[in-house]
Amino acid sequence: MLPMSTASPVPDFVRLFRADPYRFEFGAHSSDFPWFTLASGPDMALARRAGLLAAHPDRHLPWTPAAAAVLDGLLDWFDDDRVRPLRGRGREGLARLAGLWEPDVVLLRRDPAGEFRMIGGCVCDPSSWDPAAKLGLRVAEIHAPVPGLNEQLGGRIQGFLDRLPEDTVICRENWGLAAVPDRNLHPEVPRGRLGPNTSPDSAWLRVEHQAFRALPGVQGLVFVIWLTVHPLQEVLETPGVAPLFRRHLETMPPAVAEYKGLAAARETLLRRL
Repeated sequence: MLPMSTASPVPDFVRLFRADPYRFEFGAHSSDFPWFTLASGPDMALARRAGLLAAHPDRHLPWTPAAAAVLDGLLDWFDDDRVRPLRGRGREGLARLAGLWEPDVVLLRRDPAGEFRMIGGCVCDPSSWDPAAKLGLRVAEIHAPVPGLNEQLGGRIQGFLDRLPEDTVICRENWGLAAVPDRNLHPEVPRGRLGPNTSPDSAWLRVEHQAFRALPGVQGLVFVIWLTVHPLQEVLETPGVAPLFRRHLETMPPAVAEYKGLAAARETLLRRL
């Protein structure tokens, strides 16, 4: 496995794939994982994030002035003296938070029509999407490129966000495949792609551990994404996982497989499972 922070979430691969055919599902659940806990000290993961933000703030640190109040609401959830000086610092405060806290975060706020829009964030480990291009968009607009997602889950997602309880963290997981173990898969970063020669021992499973928390005092919420990356072959050696993963690959709609970047590799992966 790739080295991960000792504080990183641990995937439940059986729950991730389940026994059902592939479909979009929200799969939200409560969690007592300490999401809003800063790293105990400097490490390579945090240094990498700081380097990305210094080199490409336009890619990884989208911001609007409306995000300042939501960021300060987020900072209130950290019981750590290192956070206090970040309040009122706006985008600079968010960049400094990224040097202390490992996951990515998207900040959303209700617009006058009552819909949540992305108003800022720090996303150093995007899975083939451009955070800056989503700035200002409604949630449904952010999800529009995903084939069938809004049709199947759009109403449920909107209702979930509208009713997100206060003082509770709600979590879910999402997965994808990549040809490289790199964490930062921003569209502008050159990298290898999955293809006909991809096999389980040359692919990597990306698991997004996602968390949602309401910030009612500022009409906002935070969407946290903590990425973990795992060699696919090792994941498939977990008892019970290989047949579940195969079922997902077999039943994934072609448009979804294309969107996820694994259409060209699917036949070979299925043959070698």
